[in-house]
Amino acid sequence: MAPAPDLDDELQAKVLSYVSEPKACLSCHSWKQYLYGALQLEPRIHFMQRLTERGHLAYSYSAVRPLGEDFEESVGYYFDFSAKGTYKLMWNRTFDAWSSQCEQQVGSWTIYLNHLCCETQVPTAEVSETEVRYAPAGYRFSVAIADILSADEAGGFHQPKDGSPAAAWELPARTGKLEDQSIRTDGMWLPLGDTVTQSTVRAAVRSDARFVDIDGEVHEVSGDIVENWPEDQWPRLMRVRLRFGITGNQFAANAICGDVPPMLHAILLGR
Repeated sequence: MAPAPDLDDELQAKVLSYVSEPKACLSCHSWKQYLYGALQLEPRIHFMQRLTERGHLAYSYSAVRPLGEDFEESVGYYFDFSAKGTYKLMWNRTFDAWSSQCEQQVGSWTIYLNHLCCETQVPTAEVSETEVRYAPAGYRFSVAIADILSADEAGGFHQPKDGSPAAAWELPARTGKLEDQSIRTDGMWLPLGDTVTQSTVRAAVRSDARFVDIDGEVHEVSGDIVENWPEDQWPRLMRVRLRFGITGNQFAANAICGDVPPMLHAILLGR
């Protein structure tokens, strides 16, 4: 195929009129369909129409994901998108009666094809000490416009089937980390009624198990840590345990020679 010829400014203006001038699309229906498909204009048009009419658009997303017998993760995200190109978000995440997280955000949004691309910003108003903490600036994630429109038609609320995989934007929205920067076990989240396509082995969750959130991932607290350390120390100790292992490998060996601080040695060995 021969390379496309260079277009001068006048010819480019005529071609672009099919995009910038709606009436021009009437002269070539197939060209209009191609543009709408390639640029994902239809969901963008519907979103902007509703946003312009109301001034803001709400989107609530909640999900429940079983983690084991009598133990589950429950999440809720509550967006408010403004026609001024800004958004607010409040999210919460609970695991049981004693474990919960929550945070709020302010930021800006832009449209790229069929997604709203969000980025957190520093609050412009003074933050009270009694308010829920704000996320730092720089978190980036994108939400499908189709999901927002679908939820809007259902009253602004969307809830996937229990056990469904987490949405791709959840982890970046909570932690600022991309999915491939986090450790995740394939097949952990399976909608109820689905079957596992390949052999997996999952240990049963103990009735007295305790869990902590480490960088957006849920981990069971080692029994020796639960027994010997106060609850407010569990996240810090488990972070060290996950990094170095139960014996600390080389660190535990070095501890014999006095090269590791006693505190770290105790954490590794669960004392």
